[in-house]
Amino acid sequence: MKKKLKLTALLLTLTMSCSLLAGCGANKAPSDPVPEAPADTGSAAPAKESSSGERTLLADGNTYASGLPIVNEKVTFRIARGKNPLDSGTDTNEKPIMKLMEEATNIHIEWIDIPTGEGQKEQLSILLSTDMPDAFMGMVDPSDIMKDYASFVPLNDMMEQYAPNIKETYDKTNGEALKMLTYPDGNIYSFMSSVYTQHKSWTIGVQFINKDWLDRVGKDIPTNLDEYYEVLKAFKEMDANGNGDPNDEIPLGYCENNFQARLLQFMGAFGFNDNYRIENGKVIPTANTPEYRQFLEYYHRLASEGLLDIEGFSQTDQQFMSKAKQGLYGSFYAWTPDTIIDDPELSDQYVQVLPMTAPGLEGKETVYGTKDRFMGIINGLVITSSCKNPEALVRWYNYMASSVELKQTARIGEKGVMWEMKDNKIYELQDQGPDFNFQNACYTYGLMQACPVLLYPDEMAWDDPETSPQNYARDGYVTAVEKWIQDEGLMPSRIATEEATLSKAVYEPDLLSYIKNFTANAIMNGVTDASWEQHVADLEKYRYSEWIQWQQDYLDGKF
Repeated sequence: MKKKLKLTALLLTLTMSCSLLAGCGANKAPSDPVPEAPADTGSAAPAKESSSGERTLLADGNTYASGLPIVNEKVTFRIARGKNPLDSGTDTNEKPIMKLMEEATNIHIEWIDIPTGEGQKEQLSILLSTDMPDAFMGMVDPSDIMKDYASFVPLNDMMEQYAPNIKETYDKTNGEALKMLTYPDGNIYSFMSSVYTQHKSWTIGVQFINKDWLDRVGKDIPTNLDEYYEVLKAFKEMDANGNGDPNDEIPLGYCENNFQARLLQFMGAFGFNDNYRIENGKVIPTANTPEYRQFLEYYHRLASEGLLDIEGFSQTDQQFMSKAKQGLYGSFYAWTPDTIIDDPELSDQYVQVLPMTAPGLEGKETVYGTKDRFMGIINGLVITSSCKNPEALVRWYNYMASSVELKQTARIGEKGVMWEMKDNKIYELQDQGPDFNFQNACYTYGLMQACPVLLYPDEMAWDDPETSPQNYARDGYVTAVEKWIQDEGLMPSRIATEEATLSKAVYEPDLLSYIKNFTANAIMNGVTDASWEQHVADLEKYRYSEWIQWQQDYLDGKF
């Protein structure tokens, strides 16, 4: 799986919006070696001492102003976090970073793990209204904070006093990070997490097809959707896997609960990848267009003929991956084939499919993603008013960002197991054995997008074809589709005014839920003239035009 394709240089900009969509692959080779940070203090500020030589305690009499440990007597904080389906761990405190953190800081975390996907918002609402933890890692939206500012702790002053590592990172953005984090009331209520940017995450899912199956049914890699249909039909009818049973193939795999294999990936041949697209600074609706109906009709044809895995609308990520590992899928979207298939011989059968054209829409095809996009998560850590000692929690999060080693351990796991330092460069160790692929390992042993601060390119791993073949291949896949990646498409990252944010929050969940349900129903059961006309009318009932105008006003910086 070594793709010797030319790597594309990273362009560092802060013009695109935050996303939760990054895979576990690290960035391409940094231009400079990564210096090793001292491991003895883990803090950018020296411990303050009184005239008697003792460290300075804060007013609670237990928390130190600087240095380690952070507290004298052990304290416990409750933190809620979103748990990715790829995280196979049963105890977040068993992650290597958490063991190091507790030993160094004397702070214990009681984790509230909330699985990402369906139901997360409901569980978040329960916590916000009845059982507020001390902090949230992710999940909390600006609208949640604006609804009740008093329930969250402003971090402005504490960042200056107790988070020097975080502040130093933000300072590198020439003030852009602070602009992104500042709410209309002038306060900052969250710290960022994840990475700054990386070329291999400019797009999300990449489409693959089984070359052995193609050879067996006498087909070439398809270049348009008409050819793709014929290929999938041959997969279904001609015993493509060669096991003597012509009925056990699933031509096209799909999973709405896998962010790399969702319907957004499938829309690209029709010129869009979401409920709107941005072109020349204009927000253009898509969900009420002939192209959207064409998309629905094409995939309904696949579903009705047994060519699309209709269980994809409800199956879990684990179920999707289980089918892939059994070799049941002829084609699917993924980060790389070996992120969902552990068997090297099987994963090597899958080759990349370049973006295909839809009839009458030639030249409009795209892939889901945006070039140069900023990838930070603005709600990496949000501290609530339930926290009795926010200073200690700020210092705890800041410590996790105190060295390159801790950042890497926080992101993907233990040094020497998941990554190593060689010649002052970081190398990921992607050979995790046949039963546990690297992406699973990243989420199980690390925090991935919840890693603190912003990891810059010179803090990321060197894409080495020997130690990091998956990353090396992934960068090649993205390079291959680069000309189809939009130059614009994600909104700029900033917090809108309270009035604008809360006004949209009133109707947006119902609108997006309606579109999702209609899309699934249309692919399953088909679209008629009458049902389409009703859909267009229902969109307006759910305030779709108002939502599009909101996006335009936001893009134009009107609030």
